[in-house]
Amino acid sequence: MRTRYTLLREAVANLAAPADAQVAYLDRSFSGLTGGQSAEAHGNDELALEFEDSFIAVGHMLHYGEIKTSEIDALQSLDDMLSRWSGEKHSDFWARTALFADPRWEAIRLRASEVLALLPDEARESEYTRNLVGERGVS
Repeated sequence: MRTRYTLLREAVANLAAPADAQVAYLDRSFSGLTGGQSAEAHGNDELALEFEDSFIAVGHMLHYGEIKTSEIDALQSLDDMLSRWSGEKHSDFWARTALFADPRWEAIRLRASEVLALLPDEARESEYTRNLVGERGVS
């Protein structure tokens, strides 16, 4: 079962992945828009946006026992790095070529790898996620 925790962990794993794997992931993610062609025109921000979409729920996840405070602290450091390089003045960071050449992406990968090592590969269901799945009939 894919839970909020597993989605968060997957987003961190995508940030930790080598540049080639990140490009392949982005191309797959945008294949509906690109007809299976390169998604280079869409940039790299999808990697950060997926992380942000999951990270925003950590307070709620903590309340339901799906994540630990120490894990949130580690995740926060990764979020801080991504936030530091967001915005128009850092548009070069979000260009596809930056995945291969920009040392900031190496710093992101390193920190994401460190954070990933702190996040066990498990579903971490909670009463909240079990009720959500039951209501939606999703597994």
